[in-house]
Amino acid sequence: MIFAHTYKKSSMDVLSDILAKIKLSSAVYFKSNFSSPWGMDIPQGPFAQFHIVTRGQCILKTINEEIQLFSGDLVVFPMGTCHWLADNDSSDRVAGMDVVQAIVNGKSLFEGDHISTTLICGHFEFDRNVDHPFLKELPEIIHIPEAERKERAWLESSVSLVIHEAGNDKAGSQIIVNKLGEILFVHTLRAFMERNSMEKGFITAMQDERIGEVLQAIHASPETGWQLSSLAQIAGMSRTSFSNKFKALNGETPLTYVTNWRILQAKELLKESDKTVGVIASEVGYQSEAAFNRVFKKRVAQTPLKYRQAV
Repeated sequence: MIFAHTYKKSSMDVLSDILAKIKLSSAVYFKSNFSSPWGMDIPQGPFAQFHIVTRGQCILKTINEEIQLFSGDLVVFPMGTCHWLADNDSSDRVAGMDVVQAIVNGKSLFEGDHISTTLICGHFEFDRNVDHPFLKELPEIIHIPEAERKERAWLESSVSLVIHEAGNDKAGSQIIVNKLGEILFVHTLRAFMERNSMEKGFITAMQDERIGEVLQAIHASPETGWQLSSLAQIAGMSRTSFSNKFKALNGETPLTYVTNWRILQAKELLKESDKTVGVIASEVGYQSEAAFNRVFKKRVAQTPLKYRQAV
């Protein structure tokens, strides 16, 4: 089976490939002690916010839920959902950026003798314009309690390293902790995927033994002239069974997913390389520039050249 053999040579995995497309980066704002009473409001924003409680406890509240956080807990807002944190419901709350600015300037707004909580706060930044079903399935909030975190050695290691470096003033510590933040985001997503069992969706498709292998093959080799028969062969299924299962999980046909992934690849190449449209067309699986132009314009509502000029 030539297609299966070709795929197994690739070291790529689907999640890594998607994360590469969204240009993930992170920034850690502070590790700071908060004395009661304290509170801060974080508005809806373009970044995925995160908080790690390293001491004490606090309340976290969104429009939809309230969570009591304890030492060792990690919470991530993948889509930058508005929320607030405080030592209790009655505490006055300050704008989050005012809290950050004061700490950066060396003067916390919540100094005092009675430290109730120590927090590490920061954000993950990624390109939300990337149109992929995985990003649409990310939840409003991912809360990982300390007990669950310690069950996963890889997650525990990344959190421990962030905690250590965030309190470190040695040379290079800021860039180290920011890079560790990127790893933390990936580990958080992995933990979310492992603990959530869903009947359908892209995450479920990635985790399915047969459909997951097909997705990896498509990602590893978008330039291949994929047909329903060759993809079904990789899955070890009949064409009808494979097509039905793929669509039931992903909400789109296998060849539609192939096209959409090729367009994502092409958009990245148009933005970040000086390759000609003809070369890009070939690299993402189109035998002619004219065919590529037609598909691209249908999906993006402008020609590849106009898209390149606009970004």
